[in-house]
Amino acid sequence: MDYGAYVDGAVRLVNHPLDDEADLHALMAGHWLADRLTPADLAPLRRLRAALADVVDRSAAGDGPGVVERLNALLERHPIRPRISGHDHQSWHLHVTDTDATVAEYLIAEALFGLAVLVTELGADRLGRCAAPGCGRAYLDTSPNRSRRFCSQRCATRVNVAAHRRRRAEQTS
Repeated sequence: MDYGAYVDGAVRLVNHPLDDEADLHALMAGHWLADRLTPADLAPLRRLRAALADVVDRSAAGDGPGVVERLNALLERHPIRPRISGHDHQSWHLHVTDTDATVAEYLIAEALFGLAVLVTELGADRLGRCAAPGCGRAYLDTSPNRSRRFCSQRCATRVNVAAHRRRRAEQTS
């Protein structure tokens, strides 16, 4: 089991619009559960998206106790049911829900389990919001000194180029 992938899925969910079923299908494109999506998966994932956005915002603000409180409330509402699996000729590993779970239940369990492991192993302050003007996307900061400020290299480059151009313009004027 790769809990990092579960955290990435949680961050991807926070950053992805879920206005309709087309958005849900776009979010799940290429996922092994994509062919099991139903219209009923949209509403619980919308609710989770809002709750996870709150977790990200609390983490970005340095509110560790708030992150833990919110995650614990979500874990109580969505209990994780681990089971051992060895499909696809892989070694034994954990899945975090029943085999007959809905897609929404799978994604909820994976996101919450990944975030719970993240908080207990790396800390409650590892999620953030992009510092690029007009962006605000969520990201996971795995840097050793918690120094990440941008959701992507693209945003970091855009901000750095703008700052460089501003400094150059100030020097020539």
